[in-house]
Amino acid sequence: MATLFKRNSGPKEPVKQVRLKLRSIDVWSAVKVGFLVSIALGIATLVGALLLWALLANSGIFSSLGGLLTSVLGEGSGFSLENEFSFGNVMSTALSLSLLNIVLTTALSAVWAVIFNLISKLVGGVSVTFTNN
Repeated sequence: MATLFKRNSGPKEPVKQVRLKLRSIDVWSAVKVGFLVSIALGIATLVGALLLWALLANSGIFSSLGGLLTSVLGEGSGFSLENEFSFGNVMSTALSLSLLNIVLTTALSAVWAVIFNLISKLVGGVSVTFTNN
């Protein structure tokens, strides 16, 4: 057991540092990565909407808030919170927002890559240092 905590007293390897510069980002690669990230965010949005709707529907919050709104607006208003926040409405809204997010994120990833490439031509890129620690 004592050998586990014993330090090696021999000479250490010298630390090797590598300096690299990131000068450009391939636009097509940025689009592909942006698309995959936005797909993951879209799936997370759908799952989050499903879980949130299930939590609120099963806890009775929709019915109690619907009763409160009915008492405030009156019986003749015809407004039903349960109908407005039905499973189909919530999931179709989440799906629409996810699809919009996929399109916008994919397009913006290409724009960000082009902007980075333009700025990198002006300032010479981004310097990054790697070590073997």
